[in-house]
Amino acid sequence: MKKILALSLLLVLIISLAGCGVKKKIEEKASEKIAETLIEKAVGDKDTKVDIAGDTIKITDSAGGEVSLGGTEWPEVDGLPEFKGGSIISAAKDGEGNVMVILEEVEEKDYNNYVDSISKDFTENVTQVESEDYLLYEGKNSQGYSVAVQYFRGDKTLSIIGKNDGQ
Repeated sequence: MKKILALSLLLVLIISLAGCGVKKKIEEKASEKIAETLIEKAVGDKDTKVDIAGDTIKITDSAGGEVSLGGTEWPEVDGLPEFKGGSIISAAKDGEGNVMVILEEVEEKDYNNYVDSISKDFTENVTQVESEDYLLYEGKNSQGYSVAVQYFRGDKTLSIIGKNDGQ
């Protein structure tokens, strides 16, 4: 009798724990669907598609143009080398090769190494600024791709903005 009672209690516990996981997944999916619908309505184009997957929002318009927001991986884009230091906290990309990546926990030496490597290709319209708190490198390559790399010494954050001017 005690075995049956113990097994019954164990079964109830397992079902209730499994039910919590299922309920959470349903709530997450419902929240994503509501957010997708709200964004689609805010854009105002009935053919705009919004896909939310984890931390990333992907918006595709009727012409096939695409914008991705909020990812934590380096975006695939031609013309801009990947930055290897720090941790990506946000990455945005559109279908035309324009990107913005924000990183944290970046060491100044990693900024300097990246600027040294890209300055060989981004030789046109170069601007460099250095202050007590801030470093900036801007340049353009021969294919018309512009880059701005900004490093903030105080909080060790870095932003990289790439713009495809040659489209």
